[in-house]
Amino acid sequence: MAKVSDIATLRNGFAFRGRIEHDETGDTRVIQASDLTQNAELQTGTLTCVQLGKQVPRYHVNEHDVVFMARGQRQLAYRPILQTVTGKPIITTFGLLVITADPQQTTADYLHWALNTPQVQQRLHALKEGTGIAFISENNLGSVDIPLPTLDVQTKITQLVALHKQREHVRQKLATIDQKITQTTAWSLATEQST
Repeated sequence: MAKVSDIATLRNGFAFRGRIEHDETGDTRVIQASDLTQNAELQTGTLTCVQLGKQVPRYHVNEHDVVFMARGQRQLAYRPILQTVTGKPIITTFGLLVITADPQQTTADYLHWALNTPQVQQRLHALKEGTGIAFISENNLGSVDIPLPTLDVQTKITQLVALHKQREHVRQKLATIDQKITQTTAWSLATEQST
């Protein structure tokens, strides 16, 4: 087992003053809590753009990062699927923690999986603070233990998880096709019998 803070660095997002307004010509894209859905994946191609007018490289999200919803009901980890078509850097807002994996010890994909397992989620639930909006502090998240097999085993685990997602996608497609076939056949039988 290893503490998250021993195998990754954690930082809070950029603290905006006031409301975030979309600016088509903005120089930076922003991940906000509203961009994070239940499926723990994040497509970054359609994020809000803002004009920061200054470089904030320490807030940039990169390929070794996992975004963690530190505030609210769902303390899930999200794996940004970086889409850099526009070449604009991506940052997160305050309240979303960015976890950068130490590539010598772990991968972002493995961290993403481990933080969303029921065992770790149960631990995170116990660490929630606050009477109004629940939150998990940077320190509390850093103190969470996760299993740390070798990098080879981590890769096998994430490949296995990815394969499961692909199978699930195929099953859903097959279920949709099956439903259409059933509906069409039933409709044909119904209309044949009514003439």
